[in-house]
Amino acid sequence: MLCRKRMTGRTWISLPLSVALCSTAAAANWEVEPRVQAGYRYSDNFRLYPKGQEVDVSGGEADVGVTFRTVDPRTNFEITPRLVSTYFPNERSEDANNYYLTGGWSDVTPRRRFNLPFLYSEEDVVRSELPDAGEGGDLGQPTEGDSGRFLQRNRRNFFRIAPEFEYDISQRYRMELNAHYLDATFDRQLSGFQQDFSEVGAGAGLGVLTSQRSALSFRAVAFQYETTTTTDAYGGELEWNTQYSPNSRAYVRVGAQQTKPERGSSDTNITAGAGGQWSSARNTLFIDLTRSVGPVSAGTVVERHQLRVRIDHDVSQRFALRAGARLSRDEQVEDGTYPTREYATGELGFEWRWLRQWSLVGTYNYRWQEYEDEPLERDANSFLLGIVYEPKRRD
Repeated sequence: MLCRKRMTGRTWISLPLSVALCSTAAAANWEVEPRVQAGYRYSDNFRLYPKGQEVDVSGGEADVGVTFRTVDPRTNFEITPRLVSTYFPNERSEDANNYYLTGGWSDVTPRRRFNLPFLYSEEDVVRSELPDAGEGGDLGQPTEGDSGRFLQRNRRNFFRIAPEFEYDISQRYRMELNAHYLDATFDRQLSGFQQDFSEVGAGAGLGVLTSQRSALSFRAVAFQYETTTTTDAYGGELEWNTQYSPNSRAYVRVGAQQTKPERGSSDTNITAGAGGQWSSARNTLFIDLTRSVGPVSAGTVVERHQLRVRIDHDVSQRFALRAGARLSRDEQVEDGTYPTREYATGELGFEWRWLRQWSLVGTYNYRWQEYEDEPLERDANSFLLGIVYEPKRRD
């Protein structure tokens, strides 16, 4: 296993502030956008336990973050530290402070494009193992690492970085390079439930422009997964993508990889993805269907089928409706005891902006989960009602 050093909440909060102060001195154009949300949360089964063992919570929740962003036509840097804190008077053992840090650096020229996104989180396993409908990466980048299995209180530290580089060899051909590294550590190692895991991967390919807006890419990929054992994988994929407008695009991907555990027989896995994002003056639709392979916190590697959907509709300039859903099915790749898991979550919400800087938000969330080795499924209902303050909002 790789040697891992845990980043604490104090380290996390000092890092973005140091970077921001240094960057402020170097960047002429700099934006700071704070956001504060305070509200009331209720859940009738907070830990998604089996029927008869439900734990309901109700109380206050605060979500505070600030985005530091440079503004430049070529090179941009952005970082957002965020704190989500809960206070449940009826279940003080479920109180938690969850820390998040997201950001990225990009550099774009007419022939070269480089992007370096990263994220870090230190959170309670209730959040890390039961992700919301809105969580996950960009198109073709599904949520990863959760197994939905936990018996007692624990915390997860998670880090992911994924550099991407493209270079136009000619007007029609381009070179593509990408890599990623993720690492998850837990305060306590619980066999079969929460165990440290990591993944490192890289890809190289050639892109061919089929039109001014569309391209076809051929890539070779390789991965190494560290769970309770080491698993190597390699393969290839073919992807078509198109850019309808600056805010609308779509892709289709298909591939295969050979997955070989350190102890056990190899397996050939199909990987695939298809989806798009379409935006208009009042509507945004995001849909992404993927089939991927990766490690989860139960200490194994799974093949994950996942669908993510989000819809935003601006009824007026002041009132908006939001909806989202996430459905996934995990099947273990290597021989072991992790049962097939099915997980679904959906949410409905609204935002009413009565002033430019102030708004009222509400969200209803439903979760459902089932393991093939359990006789009963699990579900939970929750809602959040809150007030948001954004002092630098302009629209």
